[in-house]
Amino acid sequence: MRGQGAEQLSSLLYISRSTILPRNADASVTNIVAVSLARNVEHGVTGALLFTGQYFAQVLEGTDAMLDTIMASILRDERHRQILVVVRDPIAQRRFADWSLAYFGPSEFVSRHVTRLLDNPPLPASRRSAEWLNDLLWEFSHGGGAE
Repeated sequence: MRGQGAEQLSSLLYISRSTILPRNADASVTNIVAVSLARNVEHGVTGALLFTGQYFAQVLEGTDAMLDTIMASILRDERHRQILVVVRDPIAQRRFADWSLAYFGPSEFVSRHVTRLLDNPPLPASRRSAEWLNDLLWEFSHGGGAE
């Protein structure tokens, strides 16, 4: 049970198309991870990031105010386009509590699921894809990644 005055935690899953040129991908994503780690630690945000080479998928957990701040920053970031918040729900506890930011480098395996979400499938299919992607990020974070 939350203490009196504690802010509600939420989990947010977004996906986006990357505008990063392949030759710049390593340096750009390394920069994203470094900046995100520092910001997340400072603001009590946890989560996981996946980069497929063409797409980003990220789960963020934190207060609603902090998630709004982070999403505003991502919306201004020229390395992202077609940003879509797939799921945003209140949570009782964090799934990624041990990770300021678990990062999983280029993965073509999940590209088709991200593409499916960006192509706006019917609601039941998008919810299933979002749940699958969220679970996949959680599985990756418990098998390796960078904190």
